[in-house]
Amino acid sequence: MNKKNVRRVVMFSEGDLAEIKLQFETQGFIHLRGVIPADVVARVRMAFDEAAGERLRLPRERQSNDGAVPFYDIPNVLDVDPVFVDLVDLPTLFPVLLQVVGTDIQLNHTTARLFYPGPTFTAPWHSDIPHVLGVSQNNSVNFFVKAHLFFEDLTPDQGCLAFIPGSHRYPPGYPRPVIRDMERCSAVVKTVPRAGDAILFNTHVLHMATDNSSPHVRKSLIYAYSHYWVKQYDNAVPADLERYATTPQRKQLFGVDIEGVPYFNRRLDRVEPIPLFSTFSSAARKVIRRALQKM
Repeated sequence: MNKKNVRRVVMFSEGDLAEIKLQFETQGFIHLRGVIPADVVARVRMAFDEAAGERLRLPRERQSNDGAVPFYDIPNVLDVDPVFVDLVDLPTLFPVLLQVVGTDIQLNHTTARLFYPGPTFTAPWHSDIPHVLGVSQNNSVNFFVKAHLFFEDLTPDQGCLAFIPGSHRYPPGYPRPVIRDMERCSAVVKTVPRAGDAILFNTHVLHMATDNSSPHVRKSLIYAYSHYWVKQYDNAVPADLERYATTPQRKQLFGVDIEGVPYFNRRLDRVEPIPLFSTFSSAARKVIRRALQKM
């Protein structure tokens, strides 16, 4: 094996995590290199390709009955192979997610995507949450975080992610910039990940996938995280919950409620139940009991 191609797995100290959080909150994204161990990368690559099957090999014009499509998402990836569940709280990455989201973290949704050669399918310089109500997007640096996980090296022309650093501080409705030459624009940072890298970003930061002008499919996994009180998608919960939700951490990530603990009070560092009278469910039970007593 060529030792030059072997990447050391990164483990972060408390000081590292503090710097990562500062960088994330300042620029709205961070590129973490070598955080997925090589053995996990190999397992992910094999499981992903097997699940994608013919979608990897068919010409673009045959990807759907309607003609060409720019991308394909493998459905319910958490049910495809245990390795995709392992990525949810990967020990080398999860401490960073705790820093940038908080201890009430929950998995919100998952995507396993193939981006075929061709023009980008994303809107230029967009926020993922411009229409969310009840949250000040530009003041909520930890509301919603996406982690793009890569298990193959990308080339600069392979549909890489690009960001405008600091734009997560823009208010909703801020005019989208018009950038004619992204490669020469000093306001833009394009990330070119290698196998084992993760790119985390605030979903309000202005970003886009660049054109995939290479001859290769771009493969990636997208795991989105938010808070326990935010409704999660079905694809954030494995079908075999009993098999995988075996720790307090996994139970919280997969949205398994604890009797007596309100959604707003759920924390990984505090798991004791809140008094029952403080929950909506117990209040409802009190009303029912009183009604029955009067009958």
